[in-house]
Amino acid sequence: MKKINIILAIVIAAAFTFTSCDSNKTSLPTLSSQIDSLNYAFGLANGKGIKQYYLAADSAKADSLKIKIESLLKGVKDGLKGQDVDPKYLEIAELGKNIGTALNEQNKTGLMGDSTLKVEIDLIKQGIVNGLKGYTKQMNAQDAQTYLQTTMQALQAKKMESQYGANKAAGEKFLAENKSKPGVITTASGLQYEVIKKGTGALPTDTTKVKVHYHGTLIDGTVFDSSVDRKEPAVFGVNQVIKGWTEALKLMPVGSKYKLYIPQELAYSNQNQGAIKPFSALIFEVELISIEK
Repeated sequence: MKKINIILAIVIAAAFTFTSCDSNKTSLPTLSSQIDSLNYAFGLANGKGIKQYYLAADSAKADSLKIKIESLLKGVKDGLKGQDVDPKYLEIAELGKNIGTALNEQNKTGLMGDSTLKVEIDLIKQGIVNGLKGYTKQMNAQDAQTYLQTTMQALQAKKMESQYGANKAAGEKFLAENKSKPGVITTASGLQYEVIKKGTGALPTDTTKVKVHYHGTLIDGTVFDSSVDRKEPAVFGVNQVIKGWTEALKLMPVGSKYKLYIPQELAYSNQNQGAIKPFSALIFEVELISIEK
């Protein structure tokens, strides 16, 4: 049996009941708020995904497709109730049961695992039905997927900034003061650096692999990573690291040692990297040992 490799089986976050297969008809729901649109788009994108991965062979056979959709939805209902599926169209019914089971297991997590987002049961249900049946009058499945991704990313970014905004403010204050210190150079991107030692070798490019020693700290001096402490240089591609490093390495002839002051937007931005919390400005001492073949 195929694995469910779409959003629905992983992060769907509601428990709802399909009262009968006869009621699963396409319709144009009223979307009066962002949460309404998120719920409907979530159902629509996943309904389309189920159809694409599991019902594609039946797309030109209206009667067969209708029967299998009904079997799928009946399987969801059975899964929600913990019942065995109807043996007719067993694979698609079991898929529906798996979805229903996942709904029951995650019915307290909020929409897409976000406890701040209210689940609108009827809108998710109608979205799934419309997606299964190819209904595109309000939005198509691609629009729904794009809307989900961009909206959830924006909401997550807002949440992260609310939680870790102090890091961002501290980094901005530090860099604003640091840029006026003697020897500190600031580039157009906001990267700051000091030349501790200027080498005489070749300059790396985007496609170069380099060997370096480095020592990384937060602005309060906390060490989060250090090849120097491990006594083992690191080797990597110039374009395989954070933006601040990539820019700085291309300014450093082999044999150079620079001190870098990297704004959060050129580091890990709103990502949580364990010791490096979201929106953290970073400081590195970097010695470019060689360009590797």
